[in-house]
Amino acid sequence: MCNLRHKTENKGSCEEYCYKAVKSGKHIELYIYKDKNFKRKTKETNDLMKIINDWDITENEKKDKKEEEMKDVVEEFAPVQKLDNNLRRTQKRLRRVINSNLGQYEEQDKFLTLTCPKLKSREKACRMFKSFIKNLRYNYGDEIQYIAVMEIQNGDRLEDPSKATKDIHFHVLLFNCPYIPQKVLQDKVWKHGIVDIRKIQDYTDISGYLVNYLSKDDTLCVKGKRSYFPSKKLKKPVEEISMDKDLIFKFLTDTKNELQFSAEYFVERVGNISYMKLIQKDDDESEISIIS
Repeated sequence: MCNLRHKTENKGSCEEYCYKAVKSGKHIELYIYKDKNFKRKTKETNDLMKIINDWDITENEKKDKKEEEMKDVVEEFAPVQKLDNNLRRTQKRLRRVINSNLGQYEEQDKFLTLTCPKLKSREKACRMFKSFIKNLRYNYGDEIQYIAVMEIQNGDRLEDPSKATKDIHFHVLLFNCPYIPQKVLQDKVWKHGIVDIRKIQDYTDISGYLVNYLSKDDTLCVKGKRSYFPSKKLKKPVEEISMDKDLIFKFLTDTKNELQFSAEYFVERVGNISYMKLIQKDDDESEISIIS
């Protein structure tokens, strides 16, 4: 099998690339850098087949360019100067991790909300959540994985914002978690307040739903501290790079995916970038026109 990476012989040397693909579960992002090649330290040899094996591509009507999509691509390389840039990059990382894990486990994925009256301290909230996860795994299995986001009830989602409590609470995606009665989870595992747990029935933009809870609040955005909490054994997004356009496009056009979005951007110090977002398509043979 052909190696898609531009390899060098010395361990610890750099590999050069102008094409990058990121696979997050059923989602693929493809970056084509037109004006500048990039280098990074070599890692274990892998190939793009791990990203797009058994997938197809279909040509869909090109979606209108969305401002949010453009910001995501541009800020991939933007200098980290503002809180908004940091938040957007965190949102992108979180979205990719979520998409890499949805629908990947034996048990049905679940959405969980943990509340606690008068909880204002970030440090105390973190300790309580760690204790909850310890209790959960002790009673229901170490195989349970999770992604959690803290939020402060600031009234943005209330009909009457004046009723905001400013309490910290958690929104959690649970993976590989068996059925647990809500009352048991609330009274014997969490023990601090109301718990809501539901099986995920509609997977439409679950990642976007959780990502939107990421906060710019100074109480939660502490320098050097995570704003979300992923378990260590989650499935990770897979990133592959190459200098070989024909090889990448051969794999892409030999598999079945649906083109969701494509556009071209200019980024200072990087140049022109072509970007494609694809999603796994389960049926219907199709083709795609590639941005070149």
